Amino acid sequence: MTTLDHAQIIMAAHDRVAKYDVTDDGFVQVPGVEQAVPRQVAVSKSIRELVAELSDGSASWKLIDRLSGTAQGIDLKRFTGTIVKVTREKSSTRGKLLLYTGTQQEIDGVDLGYEIVRTERTDNPEGLMVASEAKSLLGHRVLLWVILEPWANNPNKKTRVLQHLMDLGADNRFDPETGEFDPDA
Repeated sequence: MTTLDHAQIIMAAHDRVAKYDVTDDGFVQVPGVEQAVPRQVAVSKSIRELVAELSDGSASWKLIDRLSGTAQGIDLKRFTGTIVKVTREKSSTRGKLLLYTGTQQEIDGVDLGYEIVRTERTDNPEGLMVASEAKSLLGHRVLLWVILEPWANNPNKKTRVLQHLMDLGADNRFDPETGEFDPDA
């Protein structure tokens, strides 16, 4: 790490700690820590958290690699579609999104023009967050980041797992009152 990296981490740690409550005697109340601690102890804890998060192999680092398409062995697809329906898949607890993409490829179980993607399991906080976000964007065009995840019992089959989505605005072909989507509107 360079001197600049060190300085940026230290400044970020101080910024984090500045948002914490301070007791009358000047100690900092760090979330998850029972007793208030001196400011420098709070900054040190924040530095440890930031360095761990910035380390190769951390959950944040892996997420960046997945979303940028640089993770080894991960097949990333980016495409747009309109969220037409969001349900919960009973067998896996995953959120299941029905999207209108206009595809001409036939996909089992859905009409021409439609595709299905799934979230991570919703008993996982990340999966639940993405599923909730998708549900709030019903009838919106979205840009999706999807990875193709091989099945454990059959690596030749893959599940399309939604990693992130970006709202591109409401699609006027979706009627929010009826929940119907008319691709020809």
